[in-house]
Amino acid sequence: MVTRANNIRETLEHEIISGERQPGDRLDEPQLTKRFDASRTPVREALVELATAGLVEMQPHRSAVVAEISVHQVIQMYEVLAELEGLCARLAARRMTGKERAEFEKLHREIGRLIEKGDRDAFPTLNKQFHDMIHRGAHNEILEDQIGGLNKRLAPYRRIFHDEPHDLSIPYAEHQNVVAAIQNRDENLADQIFKNHTALRADRITDFIAAFDRRFQKRSA
Repeated sequence: MVTRANNIRETLEHEIISGERQPGDRLDEPQLTKRFDASRTPVREALVELATAGLVEMQPHRSAVVAEISVHQVIQMYEVLAELEGLCARLAARRMTGKERAEFEKLHREIGRLIEKGDRDAFPTLNKQFHDMIHRGAHNEILEDQIGGLNKRLAPYRRIFHDEPHDLSIPYAEHQNVVAAIQNRDENLADQIFKNHTALRADRITDFIAAFDRRFQKRSA
């Protein structure tokens, strides 16, 4: 049963993940109760759920805020995410159905066509679908939930990479390799390729930290 608190949580979660609410932004309870025409109880429940998911920080005697994550924490999250993504690819190579494999191949070709057209705006959405298809193909709900939770926490920061032009042929080539490994049911290769694809490369970490510090620097009290 969908409760009022669930509706409020889903709305705020979408605003945080989409970047409409930035890290450090206040979530004032009186304003939220007025906005959602709700009592304090469902608003508080929604904020507690978001805090449990790591998207919000609850502060005693102060308004809750959208969670801010240190550069070190972001790097650690990507290290964990890379391992989980690799495991997903391994299981997908073993467990994907014939129908799922056909849809996976079709999506990959569609991404290739949009890159040829120079359609950069559509890439983030289709790229997410590509990853989601591998996650579902692993047929492991617990693993999928863990990856989903990390991706939600990282979503506001991942936009740093999309703000600057970069060569989309590079991730597409990496996609091609993981598609081939999964289609060939090569579990070890799929694991290694997708793990490397997800992990932050050493030559990008410096740029990432610089951009992260510039846009999401901790706000002084």
